[in-house]
Amino acid sequence: MSSGLLTDLLFYAAGLGKLRTAGNNVNMTFGWKAMFNAVEKAKGERVILHCDLNNFFASVAIKQEPRLRGKCVAVCGNPALRKGIVLAKSETAKKMGVKTGMAIWQAQQVCPDLVVVGTDYAAYTRYSKQVQNIYYRFTNQVESFGIDECWLDVTGSRKLFGDGLSIAYQICAAVKAETGLTISVGVADNKTYAKLGSDLAAPDTVVAITRDNYQRLIYPLPLNNLLFVGKKTQALLQKLNVKTIGELANYDVATLKTFIGINAEKLVAAARGADYSPVADYDTHEPPKSVGNGTTMPYDITTRQEVGQVLYLLAEKVAFRLRQAGYQGYTVTVSVKGTDLLWTGAQQSLTTPTNTVPTITNTALAIFDEIWGKGQKNVTPVRALRVAVSHLTDHAPMQVGLFADDNAEIKNQALADVFDRVRSKYGTEQIMLGGTADTYHHLGFKLDFYECDAVHDDGFIPE
Repeated sequence: MSSGLLTDLLFYAAGLGKLRTAGNNVNMTFGWKAMFNAVEKAKGERVILHCDLNNFFASVAIKQEPRLRGKCVAVCGNPALRKGIVLAKSETAKKMGVKTGMAIWQAQQVCPDLVVVGTDYAAYTRYSKQVQNIYYRFTNQVESFGIDECWLDVTGSRKLFGDGLSIAYQICAAVKAETGLTISVGVADNKTYAKLGSDLAAPDTVVAITRDNYQRLIYPLPLNNLLFVGKKTQALLQKLNVKTIGELANYDVATLKTFIGINAEKLVAAARGADYSPVADYDTHEPPKSVGNGTTMPYDITTRQEVGQVLYLLAEKVAFRLRQAGYQGYTVTVSVKGTDLLWTGAQQSLTTPTNTVPTITNTALAIFDEIWGKGQKNVTPVRALRVAVSHLTDHAPMQVGLFADDNAEIKNQALADVFDRVRSKYGTEQIMLGGTADTYHHLGFKLDFYECDAVHDDGFIPE
């Protein structure tokens, strides 16, 4: 079953984006620092579950349209907008050879009866929240890893619900009965092995990774099954004849350091399951590092005016999400993809943090001129654009200052507040700054900011 991270990358490649979390919190404590530099390591044996919704996007599509049950279904991007790849597939389509990331025409070659359906982010969010609410009945420690995956720490829940396996089966049954969806669950004493357990589990089943079976179940797996082992790291390790998780776990750390540097210790520890990172609880709010939106245009754009229109809309979405989450950012980043499919990017720092459209748009256009357009009316063809704001702060709104830029930002903030109130009541398209709604529909955008079509998301979405 595809991991949340793989699906994120494919949604980005399609120019669609993926909802990184659909709960009330943004809980992403799973990383190298959290894993190996926790203030306190776990005391005693923990019981960690990793729950992964099976074929989530395709399963939701089938729930929405029962006529699709039993058929080969693929959730795909819009080919008319050059986003025509398979984002998710049903179990029956998978058995026919349909793979995530295939072009639609390729999927139809291996599965002529394939039924192609579009994305429905509102439905994904609704079902994800419903399932997470079931998880919260068993523990307050629920950490999202994508819209369809969560870790649960049920160590303190055993007196109420039984051992880890029992809790896992109870959750499976509740999800199936209440939503019609199924999950795979991995049970282990750490997050790394719990995730691998759910990857090994068939739909609607549970796999427990224990001290007695981990070498048999985990060690033969290929390196790329391990979180944080990407293609480059895998290639380096294979040069050392390290091809499985077990071979990595048994490799001498000091020797490995001479080849791949300081990450050697972390990789070996991950392979051994020495992961002490906590599962975030309900009250934990891990702030996002950046907020970014990107899109692939339905055709290559070749004028600065068109680029400005796209940057404006991306800035609208980024600014809206920042305001909804209560953040401002000091750094604007722009990435440009040309017809060679290679990305070029740069960033610019601001003296005053922002979450307003004019500041983000003007900064983004200045960056584009510097790295691509050179300020010319006609530009080298652009296939895709992305805008992000980082170095975020949730400090209180600024007061009137001595500098013109600060006061301009205050005026922009006031205008943004008006826009937000109007749009929340009458809809996004009723008030716009940088052009008409027809222009943006022509470029393939959806203007409902609660929709995430044509958006790559960096860590959270507004409620």
